[in-house]
Amino acid sequence: MRFIFKYFAAIITLLLSTSVFADINIAVWAPLSEDNTSAGSELMAGAQIAVKELNQEGGLLGEKIKLIPIEDECNDSLTVSTAQMLALNKDTTYKPSAIIGPYCFNQFQKVTDTLAQAKIFQIIPTMINGTYAGTAHSGLIKMVGYKEQQAKDFFSFYNKTFNWMRVALIFDKNNAEIAQAVRNVFQNNGKIEALSNYSFEDYHFDYSDIAEAAFNDDTQMAFILGEAEQVMPEFENIMGHLIKNCYFMGLPSLKDRPEFTETLVKLRLLGIEPEGLAVYGYSAVQLWAELVKRAHSFEYKKLADSLKDASFDSGWGQLMFTNGNPTNTLSYSIYSYQNGEYTQVY
Repeated sequence: MRFIFKYFAAIITLLLSTSVFADINIAVWAPLSEDNTSAGSELMAGAQIAVKELNQEGGLLGEKIKLIPIEDECNDSLTVSTAQMLALNKDTTYKPSAIIGPYCFNQFQKVTDTLAQAKIFQIIPTMINGTYAGTAHSGLIKMVGYKEQQAKDFFSFYNKTFNWMRVALIFDKNNAEIAQAVRNVFQNNGKIEALSNYSFEDYHFDYSDIAEAAFNDDTQMAFILGEAEQVMPEFENIMGHLIKNCYFMGLPSLKDRPEFTETLVKLRLLGIEPEGLAVYGYSAVQLWAELVKRAHSFEYKKLADSLKDASFDSGWGQLMFTNGNPTNTLSYSIYSYQNGEYTQVY
């Protein structure tokens, strides 16, 4: 089993040690190898930009900020053990003041409980399942919103552009809740007969069988829930004419949003063109930095208190939080995949 801290070995020997002088640490807990590496690398890159910018400005409260990568294995037992190791660690050389992530939500309740008990501030930078909306700790922020938003956003796109077509809803078990939300919104709008469902697990991840079933059901477009960078390259070879109407959803790049213009200009002046989820990693670190400045402290309770009844410039608009939940959530963007390229279409 691989250990999760990539740049030091023997973490167990450090758990009960102490250190007097150390930088202030912020960690990014994301998949940095194997599955989901694109998302993890983008989040890390954005956080690196923000930390570098803070340090160039003199740090936070006069302290230098150090970024720690933590490997997210997206595995129930490993995720819990990682949280426990972080909570037990007494070495301030490596113990994070705050964590951006994790990216995956395995054992989410246990993880957030463990980090909260250890007084480690936590910011979730990407969409989460709505079932976790009720998970609340004073030092837990869900920065963006909920995955179920995909259902409403996809139906809006479908209804405005292709509402005469039959849709193949293709999903894996990790997205079953979102698939149900899609079915619900089609049902509520009298369009359930236009929707056919295909689970990757039911077809043993045989993309050819899924494509054949979709063709037999006379579907004319597909909405794919899952990791598009893994699925779409294989689908492209077997979906035939349907590939031009294959869609998936993701968080918007924000580059074309007027509210993000100031942040984008600042990044471009630094010679940086943020890609994908990088803007969310960047914004998460900046949100933490703003909390630190308002609280004039890195302490968990003071950071949590500074959240109350306050609004924050997220880079895409003003945010307020109630029990760590954003009062306004981002809408998803819709992408198509053709000739090896992803294009935002909505």
